Amino acid sequence: MKIVIMGAGAVGSYYGGVFKRNGIDVTLINRGKHHEAIVNNGLNIKSFWGDFNVDVNASNETSNLGVFDVVFLTTKLYSNQDAIKQLSKLCSDKTLIITIQNGVSSYEELSKFFDPANIIPAATYIEAEIISPGTILQKGSSVVIEMGEIDGNFSERLTNIKNMLSFQGLEINISKDIKASLWKKMISVGAFGTIMTSFRSSFGEITSSMYGEEVLRGTMNEILEIGKLDGVNLEDVDIDKVVHGLKEESDSITSSMQQDLINSKPLEIDNILGHVVVLSKKYNYPTPFSTTLVSSLQKFKEG
Repeated sequence: MKIVIMGAGAVGSYYGGVFKRNGIDVTLINRGKHHEAIVNNGLNIKSFWGDFNVDVNASNETSNLGVFDVVFLTTKLYSNQDAIKQLSKLCSDKTLIITIQNGVSSYEELSKFFDPANIIPAATYIEAEIISPGTILQKGSSVVIEMGEIDGNFSERLTNIKNMLSFQGLEINISKDIKASLWKKMISVGAFGTIMTSFRSSFGEITSSMYGEEVLRGTMNEILEIGKLDGVNLEDVDIDKVVHGLKEESDSITSSMQQDLINSKPLEIDNILGHVVVLSKKYNYPTPFSTTLVSSLQKFKEG
């Protein structure tokens, strides 16, 4: 199985490092100083399961790489249009595109350009960051990719991917309702990631501050209700349990959007919580918490 990871920043590079360490044929596509460091010195991973260095294939262009069996798309959502142009060079009519991105809209966007049968929506739960070019720091005792067929089928192809790519440091699960899985992540990460960015605060600082947890719960409830209005089965979501679980992991919680703000990079705000606000207008459902948060970050979204 030949795998390419498109947009291999912190998350994609971590996956690539784990794959390469376990003998998988993988290529990373990235750019800048991170790319140069990987080419010159290999990829360094510092993780809960130990530290290691791997010599992994890395490229900053797609024209001469040929086609792959599986593409992991890990680009930021605002880069999708550019990524789509590059993906066509990497895909045959049998290539699977696994969209490991934030938000809930990537599958629909890619389906306009590629055969929907070849697109696998996925959500990931990982705390990782680039601490220096070529070096990834992963925090926490769990790294999960949850993927699923859009029709809920437990297909042979996903079972094969799960069996071939599950290793120490990466758990792969198959979801029977991937739309619900994506929205459940949105309820969690879409809320706290945006709040951490807007408040310029850690998760612990937010939940311990006056009204901070009220904002968190209010935002989560708004996302939950919009998801239901959009036809997603979220009846089993318990906001109390979600918040409790996050508090237990408080020390390891990071926000990629917050890191992007600190580093003056573009923000995915319109593609994540902003998408919820757009849907709220469609369904005429008020989302004051979400709307305020999205508005607060508009002037920073271009970096």
